[in-house]
Amino acid sequence: MRTNSESNRSRKNYRVSFWVLPIAFFIIGYLLFYFALAPVIEPAKSIYGLAFSNVNAVTTDDLQGKDLFSGKTGVYDGILKASELHFPYVGDKWGTLTIEDIGINDMPLIYGDNMELLLQGACMSERSRLPGYGSGTLVAAHNYNYFHELQNIKEGAEVSVETYYGSYKYRVYRTEIIDVYESKSYWDEVYGDKEMFVLYTCYPNNALRSTHYRFFAFCEFLSGPKIDEYS
Repeated sequence: MRTNSESNRSRKNYRVSFWVLPIAFFIIGYLLFYFALAPVIEPAKSIYGLAFSNVNAVTTDDLQGKDLFSGKTGVYDGILKASELHFPYVGDKWGTLTIEDIGINDMPLIYGDNMELLLQGACMSERSRLPGYGSGTLVAAHNYNYFHELQNIKEGAEVSVETYYGSYKYRVYRTEIIDVYESKSYWDEVYGDKEMFVLYTCYPNNALRSTHYRFFAFCEFLSGPKIDEYS
């Protein structure tokens, strides 16, 4: 026969279970839902922003800065004086990117790489150098829009960069998947004394959540004007 105290404990345990179990199931369900849909929600938020803030069509008015690029200059080689060039500010469109092998044509190149600018085109790190300065140019874009096909690029693919001061050609000589949380092996190439163009995006395209892996395409210099930064 159950005593009154045992009955009271049983009722208390029931009341605790009545509240705790639903809360626990809710939390577990929420976490499962979040991890399953996070990779869909984030792009969707960006697409929503593009659709309702009129930045899905990239125009001069959409950019934070100026549109320095007004078409091909016809300058394919030679030496340019840095003192005669207008250096871009964050948000300026300084050129276009074309990689025919993966269907990229006249993609806007933006100076700076914050989250807002990454919705407008391929973005150049301010810590790297513009083409022609004899060092690396580091360019990134999201893998769910502008650089969705970058992971399909092959060695030997030609990369064309049109800037507001000249035309440049590069060729992919290496691709690599790098854990950027663990390795900075690409820094020596990007910030070295060799003219090159480096493209990267998050890897892989179909990841269920944000990753710290990046797909890199390293491109060697083929042609284009060089800039004398001391004149």
